[in-house]
Amino acid sequence: MYNHRVFYCKDCTDCTLCNKCELCYGCVDCITCYNANFCVGCEQVVDSDYCYFSVNLQKCFGCVSLKGKQHCIFNQQYTPAEYEQKIAELKKLPKETIMEQLQPLLLKTPRPAMTGKHNTNSYGDHLYYGTNAYWAFDSKQLADSYYVYHCDDSKDLLDCSHLGWSENCYQIMSGGNLNNCTFCYGSWHSYNLDYCELVYNSHDCFMCVSLSKKEFHILNQPYSEADYHKKKTEIIQAMRADGSWGKWYASTFKEVITYGL
Repeated sequence: MYNHRVFYCKDCTDCTLCNKCELCYGCVDCITCYNANFCVGCEQVVDSDYCYFSVNLQKCFGCVSLKGKQHCIFNQQYTPAEYEQKIAELKKLPKETIMEQLQPLLLKTPRPAMTGKHNTNSYGDHLYYGTNAYWAFDSKQLADSYYVYHCDDSKDLLDCSHLGWSENCYQIMSGGNLNNCTFCYGSWHSYNLDYCELVYNSHDCFMCVSLSKKEFHILNQPYSEADYHKKKTEIIQAMRADGSWGKWYASTFKEVITYGL
């Protein structure tokens, strides 16, 4: 419940950007964690709380940048009996007090400059299986893509967010299975869209809203294929003249009325 972009998770609450986690609460950017609370950037962390940027931990509390450890508190090793005794006291404290105690360790402990695996010539964070991906964040399986956020299984993207299974796209926000689309929002399973919003299973649409299974439409009006390309060219020429072409559209489409539609 109350999660954001969690995938293949079970019994998790108030988590963000987590994958294959179970019984987790308040975690961010965690992978394959179990019974973890308030952890950030962790992988394979079990029965642990308030851990950051750690891998393969079990029964740890308030640890930063640790790997393969058990029964640690604020990066200090304890016996199992000592750990349980100290944890019983720590869990009585409010979250604010625990974070105050953890803050010095967070500030002084080195951490990776980038979180990710299997990347080639790529830069960003929480990036996996990227090839020639630059300034890419919380994404995977990207190729030749730049300035993207939450984009998966795509290639040839520029300035896109929350997009998947797409290629040759520019300035897309939210969608999937798109090809050769620009300046679109919330559109799926389409190609050759420009300046469209909530368009599905369509192709060759320009400045359209809330369409499904349509082709050769401008401002939601149907055209023949020849007339569509002619009218679209005329509109683009007018937009180039006034400087609006190549920019994200305003909150309404009122401006296009002047283009002679």
